[in-house]
Amino acid sequence: MNKVKRLVLIAMLLAMAIVLSYVESFIPLFVPGVKLGLANVIILIMLYEFKFYEALIVDLLRILLVSIIIGSFLNPVFYMSLSGGIVSYIVMLIFTRIKVFSPIGTSVLGALGHAFGQVVVASILMSTDLVFYYLPFIAILSILTGILSGVITRIYLKRSPTKEIINSSNNEFLE
Repeated sequence: MNKVKRLVLIAMLLAMAIVLSYVESFIPLFVPGVKLGLANVIILIMLYEFKFYEALIVDLLRILLVSIIIGSFLNPVFYMSLSGGIVSYIVMLIFTRIKVFSPIGTSVLGALGHAFGQVVVASILMSTDLVFYYLPFIAILSILTGILSGVITRIYLKRSPTKEIINSSNNEFLE
């Protein structure tokens, strides 16, 4: 695939991840700090269809840019989001490569990794282990939101136009 085409597609995926992450910050769930994690759909799709480092770049840029947009850059929320995003990315990368689980299972494990990463950083920032009592509640919601993201990812991958775009040799995509 032409490099410009690939870059445009990755930029579009980054924009989608940013919008999803920003919009879901307005959707309240009954446990504070828990979000739906819909931006992880984009990262998971990228882990299946793009190079691993392209997915990592999109994930890190999304976290950085959304934190700037919502005003949490370099505050505790940013560090918790960053740690959760990195742990989630690593877990999903491993399980997309070893192909033990479907996108749903991989998404659930990524969501659990995200929750664990956030709680560890919260524990460090707050200098207390008490936040680990919060983990079971977050884990339950992470399983549910991970299933949702995994189902969306699986549906997308079954109908994926991305592979055709990536593999196409014509320039219709950019016109």
